[in-house]
Amino acid sequence: SVHIHASPSAVFTALTTASGLRGWWTRQVDAEEWQGGIIRFTFGGDFHPQMEQMSLVTDRTVRWWCTEGHANWQDNTFTFALTDRDGETLLMFQQDYARELTDEVYGDYNFNWGYYLSSLKRLCETGVGTPFVP
Repeated sequence: SVHIHASPSAVFTALTTASGLRGWWTRQVDAEEWQGGIIRFTFGGDFHPQMEQMSLVTDRTVRWWCTEGHANWQDNTFTFALTDRDGETLLMFQQDYARELTDEVYGDYNFNWGYYLSSLKRLCETGVGTPFVP
């Protein structure tokens, strides 16, 4: 969970648009900005996930399904649930894994998500996040 001092609308935009995603996750993003659209992310090495925006409920829920990319993320779902808290946002994030991984791999992913969700928070609150630069 992350408390973001910005409206659910601002957070939703950062999660569903190419310009928003470039501001907090990775600078290289190609996004079809609609439900069912595909988002292609470019990071380093062999990590280049492709997500389908499988469910978008404006200012409430974003759900992705990993359709291509790193084997450990293949077929995983990612849910960003947004709750309005007096004009600010409580973000609840969940990654559902399609396969069992080692504790070390889970730990790496948890650490990285912490970094990038903090980047999302900074972007929404200050206008400047800390995304990966390929």
